[in-house]
Amino acid sequence: MRIKDWGHIVAVLGVCFLLMCGCDSRSDEGLPSSDGPDAVYLNINVAMADSPTSGRSGSSRADEDGYWQPTEMEKMHTLRVILVHEDGRVEHNVFLNLSAPEGDKYGPIRLKVQSNENKTIYLLANEASVSAEMTDSETSEKKTIDWSAYKAKEQFLSKEQMSQLVLSSSDITGFNNTDKPVFMSECHQVGLTDEGVDQPDKTEDGLPVKDITLPITRAAAKFTYEITNQSSQTYWLSNIRIDKSASCEYLLPNAMEYNDDKEVTGFQVPESAEYTPFNQPYKTNVELTAKATEAVELSSFYLPEGKYESDDKNNNTSYKTAITLDTKDNSGTSLGGNDGNTSSGAFTLESFFPNLSILPRNTHVVVKITIRDSDDISWQVDLRPYGEVILDPDFGI
Repeated sequence: MRIKDWGHIVAVLGVCFLLMCGCDSRSDEGLPSSDGPDAVYLNINVAMADSPTSGRSGSSRADEDGYWQPTEMEKMHTLRVILVHEDGRVEHNVFLNLSAPEGDKYGPIRLKVQSNENKTIYLLANEASVSAEMTDSETSEKKTIDWSAYKAKEQFLSKEQMSQLVLSSSDITGFNNTDKPVFMSECHQVGLTDEGVDQPDKTEDGLPVKDITLPITRAAAKFTYEITNQSSQTYWLSNIRIDKSASCEYLLPNAMEYNDDKEVTGFQVPESAEYTPFNQPYKTNVELTAKATEAVELSSFYLPEGKYESDDKNNNTSYKTAITLDTKDNSGTSLGGNDGNTSSGAFTLESFFPNLSILPRNTHVVVKITIRDSDDISWQVDLRPYGEVILDPDFGI
């Protein structure tokens, strides 16, 4: 079936049903009340960017080790889908409160939409975990954006405005040691053309039905440390430091560039971003038992994406890490040094991450540290900027 009168722009009624779980709560903000001859059903599936179903996932050694498995806080708990016409008006603003958090793919979300135009589709998951602000054009005051306030037929934010919205580092590091799910976002350009609709995936109620799968990206870089203490001395870990972490990042992925392996090779950060050391302290020091054969896996933490440039020109990287160890247990009792090589008490080991020149969002940096009775500190790196990054530093004491 052909759709006639392509040039005629008609806002159409959104169909409020979902072919997934009947328990999911869905609200469609102010959908238009008219139907039209250019109508087409659009089935939107939203997939995690590192899921095989997204079409953007690359393989890595971390996948084989199971690091791709999302935790509860790394899944979609809520999801907002905003469709915007070419003229900037909202076509649909759909909010879903998912009864079962989704870590792979959610959908289909079925909407009746106007065809024969290029649409901008914004995806926001776990939006309550962060707050985006913009300057009011009338009062020049900062105000927090209420995404539900944008109704159908009304003007949405321009692409330029959306691309410049910023999240603070406290929004991202706020995921650490809390139950707040990680915020995710993405922007897609989707064209519903004459040719595409004339060859639909199927038809229903006499209308073409198009299926699309859109990736969504976690707006944070995840760090996981695994430490194996093979030395003859038991230590207690009190702090991990990353030099250095950005003060802010964009709300949406900005100017992301990918290579043929779908790894991130470039992106933009706000000009206002400043870089300072990030410390992950432990209220109770973590015991690293001597002569261990298995690693101690520490709780993961999250940082904003960044492009820190170090002043040290002798390294091919910018980011470095440090761990603070102590020969005193949590009661304060000193158990001595390490065969005279290390003084009793607290000390810090640090080194650059080789080849970690950028830190994209949705990256999982797995740091594997081995402590031995040696003065050498060597690093071996398996770098995959998109998906997971495995780092195997070999700390000697």
